[in-house]
Amino acid sequence: MNDMAMKDLAMKDLAMKDLATNPYDAVAYPGHAFSQTHPAHLATIAHIHGMNPAPTATMRVLELGCGSGGNLIPMALQCAGARLVGIDLSGRAIARAKAEAAELGLSNVSFEQRDIMAVTAELGQFDYILVHGVYSWVPQPVRERIMALFGELLAPQGIAYVSYNALPGCRLRDIARDVMLFETRDIDDPIEKVRVARAAIKRFAEATDAETFHGAALRERAKQIEDIPDNVLYHDDLNPGARAFALHEVLAAAEPHGLQFLAETSFPNNFGGARGPAQQVLNAIPISEPLRQEQALDLLIGRCFRQTLLCRAGITLHRGLADFSFAPYHLAANVQEEVDKVDEKRPGAASFLFADGVRLAVDLPAAKAALRALGRTWPGNIRYDELVALALQEAGAGSDREHEVERLNEALTAIYRAGLIEIAVEPHRLATRISERPVASLLARRQALASHEVTDLRHRAVALDGVVVRKFVSLLDGTRTPAMLLDELNAFLAEAHASGRGGPALPKQATAAEVDMHLRDVARLALLAG
Repeated sequence: MNDMAMKDLAMKDLAMKDLATNPYDAVAYPGHAFSQTHPAHLATIAHIHGMNPAPTATMRVLELGCGSGGNLIPMALQCAGARLVGIDLSGRAIARAKAEAAELGLSNVSFEQRDIMAVTAELGQFDYILVHGVYSWVPQPVRERIMALFGELLAPQGIAYVSYNALPGCRLRDIARDVMLFETRDIDDPIEKVRVARAAIKRFAEATDAETFHGAALRERAKQIEDIPDNVLYHDDLNPGARAFALHEVLAAAEPHGLQFLAETSFPNNFGGARGPAQQVLNAIPISEPLRQEQALDLLIGRCFRQTLLCRAGITLHRGLADFSFAPYHLAANVQEEVDKVDEKRPGAASFLFADGVRLAVDLPAAKAALRALGRTWPGNIRYDELVALALQEAGAGSDREHEVERLNEALTAIYRAGLIEIAVEPHRLATRISERPVASLLARRQALASHEVTDLRHRAVALDGVVVRKFVSLLDGTRTPAMLLDELNAFLAEAHASGRGGPALPKQATAAEVDMHLRDVARLALLAG
């Protein structure tokens, strides 16, 4: 064997060792934007609690476990004056992140392959530190280092985000993990490991007694696993070191580092799925005891996953919504009035359908007008004072304007507490009106060329319905009128059919009406840049 061959063999040997020590190089974890981690969302929650969070325009953000940059890169594109840093152990993921940032011409985001244990205070202070999908899946020393880094690197008014599998909900999930981990204990190959795990959980679940608690739980989890992608199942469920935590355990780990509980990212919909007697149990806990209230909620609803926000322990936080005011915020809601629905028992009420399928009957004229205005503006925001003016004008408010505003605020607050209205310190940077030459975000245009999933300007991963819509989005670069878009789309369809790539599902030709429809859909999906 010559020197070159020996060198090649040594390199392959080293690569295999790297894959063995870092499974995220062996199997890539899906990377995309997570709206609940966006600093604008975190800043709003902090502001409600009396903090003075950094504006996104000049923020410093650190993400530990950034993967291939799917979460940080969209932030960097929208906030040119911000400074963002991503750290990940996977060399392959970091290489992809660097390449994508370079292709987009981004100079305000940097990525570095580094072990969390090797991160030090030399990075400086950050306004927002994000650790998503890491805490439950790393060894205890790494978890301890994460909390220490929050204490070392968080700015005085900074916010730390950490997500993790939660107890008691994950105890049921672990019933299925026990089966899969045992059956795959001697398998190293990721593909084979996933295949055997899926077969095992199906076999064992079907063999259990469905009338028992154990059998019912195993069967339910087996159904859920059918819809989990292979790479997610491999990392999330087949990691033997993964474990879940109760909230009080996480906060106990944070306390020695000068940190306190701020809120969950789901704020203010604190009581989630709690109903009836469960709601009464929670209502009996003082608002001044947020840990007790949140932990009780988990015990009542069996929460499986938490997304917890921490801040400096020395900050005095405002708890609850007793003195809450919409005045500093911008409001948004994905809602539409159902004009064909009439409630005979409430003839003056209007039915409103929200994006998550919730229907709400509203009879207060100003509240109905406000929801109509929010529906027309979605996916954009409306400043509170502007919304009040629009609502009162449409409702024809009488002489007692102050009373009308008070009633409107009561209605909006109830809808907000139910999680159906979003509020934000900063409005989203996007367009809701279709211009003469519409432009979709640069990132979405690039993503549409390679995938059905793109990142919208509300920092969400959204799915595009089919190859025609993907092509349409890629064409929205601000140089084409609707007529030009129609010509381009038809040229694309003609070429596809001529080359035999058309297939029966692909239309022969597009129409001007379809272009208009696609533009409205793209605007509604928050893909049009402002």
